[in-house]
Amino acid sequence: MDRELRRTLLVAVGIVVVLFTGRALISALYDDDDMMRQASTLAAKLRPGGEAEGRPKREDMAALSALRDQLAARLAEVLPTVRYVQPPEFSVAPGGSPDLQYVEILRREQQALVKGAAYVGRSVPGNLGMPDLNPTGLEDVLRTLRSLHIVHEVVSAAIAAGVDSVDEIRLPTVARRSQESAGFLRMHKVDFLLRGTPRAVRDTLAKLTAGPPWLALDDVKIESADPDGARVTCRFSAAAVTVDDSQPVAEG
Repeated sequence: MDRELRRTLLVAVGIVVVLFTGRALISALYDDDDMMRQASTLAAKLRPGGEAEGRPKREDMAALSALRDQLAARLAEVLPTVRYVQPPEFSVAPGGSPDLQYVEILRREQQALVKGAAYVGRSVPGNLGMPDLNPTGLEDVLRTLRSLHIVHEVVSAAIAAGVDSVDEIRLPTVARRSQESAGFLRMHKVDFLLRGTPRAVRDTLAKLTAGPPWLALDDVKIESADPDGARVTCRFSAAAVTVDDSQPVAEG
């Protein structure tokens, strides 16, 4: 038999085998009543939510696109007010020594807050909760000054509200940049313990919640400090909120 003719016959036979096999498989699938019932049930479940209707409707897509644009515009408007930015008075000026500038800023705050509280008969920790060993290096100095800025806001509000004392100030544990939590919202927390009348504590918390938009309160616990409730203690965390809009918003 001619080689070219034999090749043609082999190809034809192969095509027949493929068509026969495919037809047999398709027939077997469509003849399986149980499989068809499962497919119909699944389609019925998906249809109410629109998943089985193919492409989304053009008007639905247009409405969702408009909503997305509205939310993006609102986010761009709100972010600058709620994003914490370290102000110059609690930061390091370029060209100077971060260590020396930290000491100067800490002394300024001690003069204003510690001595200011003592002047009106109130009590505030002499070190304002700052570490016994001064931070060194720009990164550590900036992190500690961020805590000091939060302390400034809380202690100023507490003194103005007339609390008896700020008993404890605890800074967050040191975390290197590679260990810091990532995400859309990041919180730099400082813990406080206040003691005073219920009214003074309430006024302090109210002043803080009405204060800078970047300042958030968390885990507030108020307990009676004496049997008649004339004095209370209040534990809470105050946090500087940093917004990173390049990160996705966490769900749930």
